[in-house]
Amino acid sequence: MENSTYSNRLITKKIFGEHVSVVFIFSILTIILTFPVILDFASEAAGFGCYDKCHMMWRFWWTDFSFENGLDFQHSNYIFYPDGVDIGGNMAYFTTFIGFLLVQFLDYVIAWNIIWFLGLVFGGYGCYLLANNFNKNYFSSIIAGTIFTFTTYHMGQSLVHIGLSMIVWLPIFVLFLFKLLDKQSKYYSIVGGIIFFLVSLTHLYYSVFIAMFSIIFFAIYIFKQKKVSNKTFITNFSILLTIGLVSTSVLFLLNPASSDEFLNRPLSEHIKYSASLESLILPGSTHTTQIISDYGMNISFYSFFDKPVPIGEIEHLIFLGYSVIFLSALAVIRYRRNHVWFWLLICGIFVVMSLGPELKIFHQSTGIVLPDKVFYDAVPEWDEIRAPARFIVMANLALAVLASYAVYGLIKNKFSSFKQQLMLTTIIGFVIIFEFSMIPYPSTSEPIPDIYAEIKNDESKFAVLSAPLGGVGDGGLMSDPTVLYHQIHHEKPIYGGHESRVSLETGKKTETYFLSMFHIFGSKDDVIKQDLATHGLSLFNHFDIKYVTLHKSSPMWESWQKDLLQVFLSETKQIMSEILSGNNPVYEDDRIVVYKIPKPNSSEPFLLLGSGWHVFVPEQHLRTTMKNSEILIVNPTNSEMHVTLNVVLHSIDKENTMTVSMNNEELSRVNIPTTFKNVEVDLLLKPGVNVVTLDTNKFSLVEYGLEGTEIGQGQKTTISLNVQSISIVN
Repeated sequence: MENSTYSNRLITKKIFGEHVSVVFIFSILTIILTFPVILDFASEAAGFGCYDKCHMMWRFWWTDFSFENGLDFQHSNYIFYPDGVDIGGNMAYFTTFIGFLLVQFLDYVIAWNIIWFLGLVFGGYGCYLLANNFNKNYFSSIIAGTIFTFTTYHMGQSLVHIGLSMIVWLPIFVLFLFKLLDKQSKYYSIVGGIIFFLVSLTHLYYSVFIAMFSIIFFAIYIFKQKKVSNKTFITNFSILLTIGLVSTSVLFLLNPASSDEFLNRPLSEHIKYSASLESLILPGSTHTTQIISDYGMNISFYSFFDKPVPIGEIEHLIFLGYSVIFLSALAVIRYRRNHVWFWLLICGIFVVMSLGPELKIFHQSTGIVLPDKVFYDAVPEWDEIRAPARFIVMANLALAVLASYAVYGLIKNKFSSFKQQLMLTTIIGFVIIFEFSMIPYPSTSEPIPDIYAEIKNDESKFAVLSAPLGGVGDGGLMSDPTVLYHQIHHEKPIYGGHESRVSLETGKKTETYFLSMFHIFGSKDDVIKQDLATHGLSLFNHFDIKYVTLHKSSPMWESWQKDLLQVFLSETKQIMSEILSGNNPVYEDDRIVVYKIPKPNSSEPFLLLGSGWHVFVPEQHLRTTMKNSEILIVNPTNSEMHVTLNVVLHSIDKENTMTVSMNNEELSRVNIPTTFKNVEVDLLLKPGVNVVTLDTNKFSLVEYGLEGTEIGQGQKTTISLNVQSISIVN
């Protein structure tokens, strides 16, 4: 009995030691292949720039901040102030929660780097477990893990998308699926369903991938011989899939960002973010081999076919690796182990899915329709899977397993001694990591202005206007995520912001009068005509703005945007000087200018726009109204006052009747011709905000949507009047 217990302990220690050694190996390989990130691990965040990276670090902060202050972590009015926005568009809850735990003890850069590091290490470990289930061989399984976690796709996504970098659950889920072929216990079904849920927590895309994988798996193995009966297999598979799909559905339904208010993603996005055929066999611009050769291979390839070298996109980093393709082919041709044809089928299906709705060659669509187009047309919500190139991760998994079959076959048949096996594995591993190497792997830091400590310590209630507003995202309505990283340090609400899924209606709120002057695509002119030297401080006060920050650069922007930014900065500084009567900013360095807004001292009424307005068109000097539109007149005194409202406008299509009301009380009805007319209305303003409503009896329907949206697929809105100017006279 004692001998048996001692023997079991030795086996347990051996197994534990084996798994520790696997994690250690992948840790060392990660340090090597991402050098020199380790040298600045505490001060620079791994990856490109401050785009998705800063967005996700903000999510770590918001989760922590919302829990600490009793706020809803799924909705934040600290961005897109004052109404806020729902959080969780891509459902990357797993990495967000890990980040939340880590920032209790560490700063945001270190937390990011730890998650990034673990994604690479345990991606390899997960695939090791899967391959070892088939081969029961340490060396060949290490090769499988090396291929899967250091593929071009994973290394590329780890540059920016921390949610997509967490691939560990994919091979582990597949492992539990294969356990259903051999085991009668429902343990594997239940745990497999839980892992399905963990995949969904990691990223929405990955839940779709494993759901598709599961369907293919069931369709194939229901007809193949197994160690369990078909009845047992069907029962256990059903339990696994039910747990996974039900829990994922609940997660999706509880996600506030899942809403009908969002426009369908256009097919053009699927085409843009799909793989071009040659990308499967061409190293990306971030590969070490391309950097040291001055991108010679890619330039030569495209020059040979007289095609331009494409601009790099993260989604186009899908190079499969010549050594991996060779080993996989060797496994199929020479070493036909169990499931080899299944893995070949999986590889083929997911490669085709990664090519998107239409076959692209040289990054140009050929018009040849592929399965993604069928899914786009037939499956509800498929438009959200707008980056088909990401399907390649499952093809990478298949190739990793196939390659491990080849290595196992070589070890078993050609290399009998441990030293020979170690040497073979080392050589193969070196070739693979050389192909996938992205040394020097980038990392960046984002300096934080000292003034933020003062802003954070200011206990009064106010918001920060981080300019420029807009510039990125759908319709150019979201701010550069750098402002989110800055918010981590000043902890005050901001106008604008950045989030995965923001409706156009939410984004357009920063295109209203006055705020639009701080929008990168906005205008310093508008239909409201009033003196900013008199009313500027009152306008800032109305919007609760106490600080204005002007960001001088945005490294991720294209050259034309950077040129536009310089014009914006010059014009905005001029406006701020006018409003503040020439007072200098309270802080300025080479990256940012900060203005502190004093309280207003004017008792003059001032104008704003309410709801029902389209964006100002500077070329025509007008705004178009919807069927109903609002003009806000603020009386900052404690007594009533008389003013005359002047509006110059015309009807768009045909003569219109406009009903003018104030504070829900009808004042007059005016016929509006199709030529400009000056309408004057005498008003008695009460203290505070007075709402003047313009209601028309005739209007037209127009369609709007995201860039590339096909006609008939967008949302409808109304247009009624063109307004040239709005002013008041005391």
